[in-house]
Amino acid sequence: MAEPKTLRLETDITEDVWEQEKALVGWTQHYRQLQPGRFLGRLKEVVAPGISVFREDTNLRLHQHTAPPPDTLVVAVPLPGSAPARLDGRPVGENDVLLLRGGTLSEFLCNGPMSVLALALDRRRAEQLRVTVPDAAEVSASSFAYARAGELRAVLQCVLAASPVLLEQSEVLLPLLDQCVSVVEAGIMQAVRPPTIGHSQRQKFVRQFRDHVDAHPDDRLSVAQVAQAIGVTTRMLEYSFADVMGVSPKDYLKMVRLNAARRALRIADPRTATVAEIAMDHGFWHLGRFSAYYSEMFGEKPSDTLRANASF
Repeated sequence: MAEPKTLRLETDITEDVWEQEKALVGWTQHYRQLQPGRFLGRLKEVVAPGISVFREDTNLRLHQHTAPPPDTLVVAVPLPGSAPARLDGRPVGENDVLLLRGGTLSEFLCNGPMSVLALALDRRRAEQLRVTVPDAAEVSASSFAYARAGELRAVLQCVLAASPVLLEQSEVLLPLLDQCVSVVEAGIMQAVRPPTIGHSQRQKFVRQFRDHVDAHPDDRLSVAQVAQAIGVTTRMLEYSFADVMGVSPKDYLKMVRLNAARRALRIADPRTATVAEIAMDHGFWHLGRFSAYYSEMFGEKPSDTLRANASF
């Protein structure tokens, strides 16, 4: 995968499959149109060092041979409403996640209009994030059902919806990319052999995770960042949290930030503070989602918590 030095957003619109197959730089691709009609394709891509998030839309039945760049893992998920498809001969369900391995040719057949979201992760970047990229021999299938496919779609769409101005702010985009990596690793866990590790060691990993988060209350940490700091992989954290806490490390981080936001709202002056400011201070960039998370957790709207301070 080519490694840009800055974040960038690119959009390509094509009218020929030959143009579409060349849209992803560094990929080996060959598309065949299998249906009469005028082809229309679109590729929207957010590119960061070692990471690419993209959406590809095509309107006709296609037969594709595709291989990501060497040392790259690609995880993709179709959007609802896409036509039936097959990857390497296997039917692709609406809630399936697709795995493509760098330098390995895969065969993709879509029977009509298709929209796919994907994350491409370079092995070197994965090592920096302490993400274990499985070897081809470890993965049992190139597609599999994934209960959190909807969450993966939402995170990838959030990255692609970022404005060009936000793309210049690495502190905004990179946490979103780290969320993608965290969701992707949870999916990979279903396709590779689980590691053998004792319960006490998993408890230790969870305790180290919590201690690191508690020691950095002002930092908007991602699971990948904490994993790197304590010297374990995010995959191992997923296993450990599921065993010890019954929640994912990502959900635990969200609950920590929600509790911190509630404490801030309870002591804030409603004449000078706003819910939006406090939400963003605690890593919640989408106010609607923050309000929904907050109401579900605490049984009241964040604005109600803030207004309650007016009586004191």
